[in-house]
Amino acid sequence: MSGWRTLGGVLAVALTAGCTAQAQQSTPVAVEKPVEEAPASTSATVPPAQLGITVASIVDGRAVMLSDGSKAEIAGLAQPGPCWAEAATSFAKSMLLGQQVRFDRATGALSLADGTDYALLALGNGAGRVTGTPSAVQKEAEAAAQRVPMGLWGSPCGGKDATETPTPPPPPPPPPVTTTKPKPTTQPRPKPVFYATCDDARRAGAAPLYWGQPGYRVELDENRNGVACESRYGYGGYR
Repeated sequence: MSGWRTLGGVLAVALTAGCTAQAQQSTPVAVEKPVEEAPASTSATVPPAQLGITVASIVDGRAVMLSDGSKAEIAGLAQPGPCWAEAATSFAKSMLLGQQVRFDRATGALSLADGTDYALLALGNGAGRVTGTPSAVQKEAEAAAQRVPMGLWGSPCGGKDATETPTPPPPPPPPPVTTTKPKPTTQPRPKPVFYATCDDARRAGAAPLYWGQPGYRVELDENRNGVACESRYGYGGYR
């Protein structure tokens, strides 16, 4: 008699002969599934983040040049605006220049030797703003700088990439045009004075009298030289 049994998922065959035949069991043979060859990858392998590289120079607040000659653009940070670009670059120099860093080319994350994420460091100090789809921790770091406010969130930027140029005030209106001509200034004419005699002129303290002065009369100018009452003693005496 023969029978079929399954042992551990592997089909085995047991053979028996007659009533007194001793059962014999064949050794199970596992059938392995053919292994399919993996298709060759067409993309270049991204090297893992490694220590041992340093920041050689600062491009701007979100990009640096590494000691291996490559440029690292830090993910999560927006392009610095004109108002705060200089401050962001200065912050990057103070924190990264000449420092050993780890840059993950797959994610664009740049971290210091102690593991500090530079994007979070810049966001928390107002030296950068988020871009794209920021993570929750990036949003919180930016919000912390906004609450102070500090960095680009403070004066003079106020969170804007460029400061607004104040509109100059309008020029004052021109003075009104006068239609009336100013009256010419005239010297007041002297009041007429009459001296009957030179004694009267002398008593009034007006002698001598010159031609054109109030009180001058030809009758008082004995020598007709244009000076009347010039002396008590003159031509013909005095009057």
